[in-house]
Amino acid sequence: MKVEGLSEIEFDANNIKFHIKRKVDSIIPRSHPVVVEHEQEKEEISDAASIKSPLSGTFYCSPKHGEPPFVNVGDVVEEGKTLCIIEAMKIMNEIKADFSCKIIKILAVNKKSISSGEVLFLVKPV
Repeated sequence: MKVEGLSEIEFDANNIKFHIKRKVDSIIPRSHPVVVEHEQEKEEISDAASIKSPLSGTFYCSPKHGEPPFVNVGDVVEEGKTLCIIEAMKIMNEIKADFSCKIIKILAVNKKSISSGEVLFLVKPV
């Protein structure tokens, strides 16, 4: 599962059914610089952490078309709050905050494909 970037798998055939889910470390400290134009933004990003996608799929910033996004830049979110949805194999996977944080930058684009391990958000723990 780790090699393929899977965080969850379900199997159901011939009266055999199992569901495996592994904990994914989705918070990775920034290890490469990000080019920014404004000094204040540069200061915030320098000590930001990144939240990466635990799986490949389609990124959705809101629960349904036309509804407000789960989070916006500048929001402070509590641990367990849904940040986005990633659709993979017709399953909607909610990506939740592993800790309380402030959203510094949203890097993923709504309704676009993302890869496992791709940075979705830059955040600052609070």
